[in-house]
Amino acid sequence: MSEQLVVRLGSESRQAIHWLVWSTVEREIIASGILTRAEDLIELKSRAGGRPIIALVPSCDITFKKVELPGRSNKQLLNALPYMLEQDLSSDIEKLHFAVLAKIANTVSVAVIAHAKMQQWQTWLADAELVCEQYIPDVLTLPYNEAHWSAIELDGQWLIRQTPTQGLCIESELLAFVLASTENPEDEGVTNIPTVMSYSPLDALALDNWQQGQIELPMKLCAEGAIACRYNLLQGQYKVVREDNVALKLWRGTAIAASLAMVMIFVNQFVTLNKLEQQQSALDNEIRQVYKTVFKPKKMRLNTRLVKKQMQSRLNDLRGGGDNSGFLVMLSQLTPAFKQLPGIEPISVRYDTKHAILRLQASAVDFQVFDKLKSSLSTQFDVAQGTLSQRNGRVQGTLDIKGKQ
Repeated sequence: MSEQLVVRLGSESRQAIHWLVWSTVEREIIASGILTRAEDLIELKSRAGGRPIIALVPSCDITFKKVELPGRSNKQLLNALPYMLEQDLSSDIEKLHFAVLAKIANTVSVAVIAHAKMQQWQTWLADAELVCEQYIPDVLTLPYNEAHWSAIELDGQWLIRQTPTQGLCIESELLAFVLASTENPEDEGVTNIPTVMSYSPLDALALDNWQQGQIELPMKLCAEGAIACRYNLLQGQYKVVREDNVALKLWRGTAIAASLAMVMIFVNQFVTLNKLEQQQSALDNEIRQVYKTVFKPKKMRLNTRLVKKQMQSRLNDLRGGGDNSGFLVMLSQLTPAFKQLPGIEPISVRYDTKHAILRLQASAVDFQVFDKLKSSLSTQFDVAQGTLSQRNGRVQGTLDIKGKQ
């Protein structure tokens, strides 16, 4: 089909939905528009007209992860991905959908989405009688270049593609804050931001390492990338099964079942059980060996359950109970205070994950503005104000901000 309908869904039903019909032959927009809410998707039924549909889903609802497998990837190891990532996720893995984006050697790139979101998007499209066979994270439709990140602004959000399988979705009003924290060289495990090529006008944005690229229509750029993209979140229980394939499988099953069913079931069960027992034994030995190598326990005879419990305890000690997601939540809670006090400007933001403390360095027109900011934030946070100094007609100082206990 030379024409495709690309729909960018929202995170919530009340959010706007952008859509575009793109011709791959003419390489031009056939039609485009914006729907005010999810209930209006029914209006696209006539636009679909038999065209393939690609759904772009908001990356703010997706967590991108990379996992190093202990050996060559196989079905059993891929099925174990949720448990390998369990310690890095704040939600119950039973409530999450894991989609493999890419496998390179022993490294697997994974997208993690709540089942509730996947089912919500499917319900919207089903209610509108739209058949969609591909869900793509919106940030992964932007152009990828090893030399720089790619960015574009769409509907009050900046979409930023970092790698072939990772990206960011940042509210426009929080862009400077998030980038400032990412650039902080004192944060462990954080690399400096490379050049960022913007396909939206930068206007008054003064951002280090950002360059103005060719101005593009956001949905046009995303549609071109989506049509060439092979990523698909519709895996596992969400995998699309074509009706013709179902009928063919039923016919074949009826023809073969009488002669081979019982034999195949028996052989398959025996082989699977044997492999699982061998793999379970190997994994148990590997877990114990890793634990002995890293933690050097005095008691060397350890069962797997005890090892898992003690490793969980050690990891909790190392992590200090921190949660990176608290940083963005805290930033969103700080935004209203800054809007009410235009006389203060942030200089840098640092986040101590271990102690869950955000250190804000800022400058203001006078000392009273700092007092007002501290007073405003104290209703939600414990705020410690550092020494204030006056330079070049402005007052500079720091605030240590922590959630109330």
